[in-house]
Amino acid sequence: MIAESSNATNLDKASVDGKKKIIDKIISDAEAESKDIMSYAEKQVQEITSSAMNEANEKREEMLKKGRQEAATEKSRVLSQARLDIRRKILEAKERELSAILDETRSKLLDPKMIPNFEQVMKDITTEACVSIGGGNITLRTNCSGLKALEKELKSIEKTVSETTFSETKLELVDDNVSGIVAESERGVVVDNSFATRLERRKREIRKELADIIF
Repeated sequence: MIAESSNATNLDKASVDGKKKIIDKIISDAEAESKDIMSYAEKQVQEITSSAMNEANEKREEMLKKGRQEAATEKSRVLSQARLDIRRKILEAKERELSAILDETRSKLLDPKMIPNFEQVMKDITTEACVSIGGGNITLRTNCSGLKALEKELKSIEKTVSETTFSETKLELVDDNVSGIVAESERGVVVDNSFATRLERRKREIRKELADIIF
């Protein structure tokens, strides 16, 4: 009886030990699986965090690049506008200078003393105007200074125009406050050789010559 009791006790103990080992194994496996799950979860979190940071860095670099491009574009625009403004101001300054010179020239042309070889100039522009008309009976409008310069040359001019145009020419001087000469034929053909008009006709050419000299 004692032996049987002892065997029973040993079986119960073996059964308990077996159950304990099984439970320990289950717990150990569960802990290992839990660790694997936690490790995987941490790895996923790290990957997501890293991806988010990389995306943020890429966006930041993209924003910085875009900002640099916009700044460069704006700088180029500002410089271009500044160059245009400077060029415009230089042209305006040149224009003012040229206009001032031309205005001064117009004023000087009203004074025969300011015109070198005034008598010869008057003779030349009168002959030119009369030849352009084609000769004939021509009225010459000028001012007091022009009258004085042309009176003694009138016959000479008539002869030159007649020979050049093959048309008998007769000239009449009229004091009409014109600086230079305005010639009008009896047919109403007018050639304006006043100094102001001649200056206006050559203004573009004169401006270019002045610009080349001054600038």
